[in-house]
Amino acid sequence: MRIIPAFFVILLLCSACSRHSPINQEMQTKLQGSWQSTNSPVCEANFHTITFNNKTLEVSYDEQGFISEAAARKTFVYTILSTENNLIRVQLENETRLDKKGNPVVWHLKPLRNDKYCWGRDDWPDLACTASRYKCIVK
Repeated sequence: MRIIPAFFVILLLCSACSRHSPINQEMQTKLQGSWQSTNSPVCEANFHTITFNNKTLEVSYDEQGFISEAAARKTFVYTILSTENNLIRVQLENETRLDKKGNPVVWHLKPLRNDKYCWGRDDWPDLACTASRYKCIVK
């Protein structure tokens, strides 16, 4: 009888170590690829690419992306916290920006269409969004 409970414990531990992304395939398909701030089909200067890797989301810039005027990075790695109907809640590794409660900002990656997304935050109203980003093709 003790074998069955032990089996379930092992099964639970194995499922916790799963290498599958917590993001559904449709959302990944919408968001993977190259993006930019202008609505042009061909990627222009300093576009960025979104990829999913297990339980992280990576945003890599052709040149550099900025989180402030003084803080630039080429790659931003976000831990995926959860998903909802039409957004992914993520937290930037080594996030320096704080919300009004003094906690590191939790971001919402919001696909608006197959070729457009924006960023929101836990501490912003539901419909609040940064400027949109548009899917583009690297030539």
